[in-house]
Amino acid sequence: MNCSSQNHNLNVVNTYNQILHMKTMKLFCGLLIGLLVFTSCSSDDDASASEELLIGTWKPVKEVDVCSTGNEEIYILDDCEQTGRITFASSGTLSILEYLLINDICEEDFNAMGTWVLNGDNLTVTIEGDTITPTFLEVYDNFLRIGYHDVDPNNPCDGDNLPSHYYTEYVRVN
Repeated sequence: MNCSSQNHNLNVVNTYNQILHMKTMKLFCGLLIGLLVFTSCSSDDDASASEELLIGTWKPVKEVDVCSTGNEEIYILDDCEQTGRITFASSGTLSILEYLLINDICEEDFNAMGTWVLNGDNLTVTIEGDTITPTFLEVYDNFLRIGYHDVDPNNPCDGDNLPSHYYTEYVRVN
């Protein structure tokens, strides 16, 4: 074998080794990224992220009936009603303060303390011994929607269609 064919064979072997090394590194990096994504997406992380989004003070701004057709009936709360607050503390405590406009006077309508627990997307609130479990919960940016998928036959929505769900929308105040 002459020197030029030995150099050619060495170059082929070196190129093959480099390609094999690159493929191994790509496979390793792919596995590492997959492992990181898999371990960082546990349901516990999602729950704590949702809890962090929920913690704070919120003011009610509107109530919405979402009809089975997709149409919405929206009631914008008046200034008096919007002075109400719901506060979710990181300790698991909750305070609710609601106001109503009665004879042109803004009056406190409801004031209570309680506790709250968020398990995944399931919020459980206990106030004065009564447990409330909304069936509709969305938290995003600075908005919170809490409501129910209950259907009230006495409250028709969109003509003959009944609401598929209704909620109160809140805006974060801190």
